[in-house]
Amino acid sequence: MSFYKTLYENWDATISKLDLKYRRTCILFNKQQQLQQASPSQQQNDECDCGRLKRSHSYEGEPMLQRSDNWNSEYCSKEEKDMNNFGILYNPYASCLTKFIRCDIKVTVEKLYNLIHEDYKKEPSLIISILGGAKYFKMNKNLKKEFMRGIIEAATTADGWILTTGLNSGIAKMVGEAISQDRILNGCSKDVVSIGFTKWGSLTKKTRDRLSEKFTDQGNAMHYDAREEDYTFPQEMLETNDPETVELHHTYMLLFDNGQLSGYIGDQQRRAFVRSASNNGKNKCYPVTVIVEGGINTLDVILNDLKENRPVVIIDGSGRIANVLSDLLKQYPERVPERNEIVGRLKKEFQNNETNSDASSKSVDYKLCAYEITQIMNMKNRDLLNVYSFDEDINVAETIFNAIFKGYNMMVREHRNNLDSQLANQEHLKENTKTLLDLAIQWNSLEGIKQVFEDIKEKPQELFSEDIGKSFITSVKGNKPLLVNYLLQSQYDVLHELHQDNILELYQNGWNKQHAVAVAAESKKFLLTVCFDRVMNDAWYDKLDEANRNGAEKPMITLGLFSFGVLAPFYVVFRKQQHEESQEQSASNKNEQ
Repeated sequence: MSFYKTLYENWDATISKLDLKYRRTCILFNKQQQLQQASPSQQQNDECDCGRLKRSHSYEGEPMLQRSDNWNSEYCSKEEKDMNNFGILYNPYASCLTKFIRCDIKVTVEKLYNLIHEDYKKEPSLIISILGGAKYFKMNKNLKKEFMRGIIEAATTADGWILTTGLNSGIAKMVGEAISQDRILNGCSKDVVSIGFTKWGSLTKKTRDRLSEKFTDQGNAMHYDAREEDYTFPQEMLETNDPETVELHHTYMLLFDNGQLSGYIGDQQRRAFVRSASNNGKNKCYPVTVIVEGGINTLDVILNDLKENRPVVIIDGSGRIANVLSDLLKQYPERVPERNEIVGRLKKEFQNNETNSDASSKSVDYKLCAYEITQIMNMKNRDLLNVYSFDEDINVAETIFNAIFKGYNMMVREHRNNLDSQLANQEHLKENTKTLLDLAIQWNSLEGIKQVFEDIKEKPQELFSEDIGKSFITSVKGNKPLLVNYLLQSQYDVLHELHQDNILELYQNGWNKQHAVAVAAESKKFLLTVCFDRVMNDAWYDKLDEANRNGAEKPMITLGLFSFGVLAPFYVVFRKQQHEESQEQSASNKNEQ
């Protein structure tokens, strides 16, 4: 059995377990009665309003009458069983695999989250939705490079999943290329999970046909020896630059089918997916939305996320709506801009943007946009709105992490203000604060730790010094010097919390980094360990002059030991290291001459 066939069977088993083998189909026509109940106007046209030819419908039941002139998924389509609505395709050019499922648009999105979770065998700690420019747009070369590097860093550091439209254009294509480059440069040591959310009907007919053929071939191959080419992207898909096909480097592609072969998917499915990941009780996952460029429809996405208290990062300099919002946030940090100020900035961006290929932007409803931007700029949302600028001393990954800390801290403060002093509520707040601290250590975020300490100044009982001590140990073991330094200088005595086991653990994880911490711990039990010998040796004992070997000098050495080396400089003779080195250097120079 081939490797790909095994992967396919596992994917099949998970989809079957979650009962996801359904798609949607138009029910205005069927195979037997193509024109029987069509209106005169429809009979003159060989194409149904769903986008299919009337003779190409797959529905086998009684056709329905169209209730209005507009095709509506609610009344004009029906769920249909499909045993071949999924597949896997390998990209030999990039050495990566994409798993597909064509699902009913009305599917419970929580099932799709469970599908990917069960297949990937690991839940995310971070969900990064990257949205905005769906078509062609230009980004400064340096900004693009920094953005791509930062997104990959954030996803790999925090075990994050990346969500995009999954199409072969705009920001989704840029993200796919970034993932591919990272895979080539760094191997598959820690692959990035990327998930595309798009509509089956928005893909080109050629793409739909090729995918359907592959899905059918793979289903049939379950009964015979499969060929490797059955699980490989068709050559024409590997070579095309068509923007309306799938991006070839994503890990998963969720293709939502509403029965119509036109139009684009809304944002409901992505929002529901993020909600499922964030509200999963087993594993705490933090969402963040990153806006790159974007048209007027992007404003709805931002508003919806703000309503659910999701932090938003806006990439300044990427174009259009991202530029408008970042400029307004910088220009009006203390107030909401007036409508005329917003309209002026919108016109400056959209009317002067010669590279703009979005036809909808050429007929911008400035009044409506100004209203939506006013809602976004509301002062209550400012802790959730974050701007990344290329000229600042902070990278994209740090901006993303800081956005999560700011948003989470805001929710903790609101939650605290709304709760009374009951013990259960106090424990809940302590757990929230501890989670935030753990995240800061895991993500190596100095700003995150600063926000935790700033927050607990108001409620010191929400975090115990032993929690800080554990975080300190983790930071030292993880070789995170900025965090170690900050914790050492904090109001908490982190060294006081160290026990003998901690010191031994640090010693085993690398003495050269940890010996100063061990000495400072002042643990009496530490004197009984082999670590103590190493401390004294590294600190000063191996630097003693040979004159100290005389019996008369031994009491002085003993006094130095009991004083932990404090009195040693006054009694003990040390090697004249600098003098010896200079003599050796002089001798070396003479030899060279």
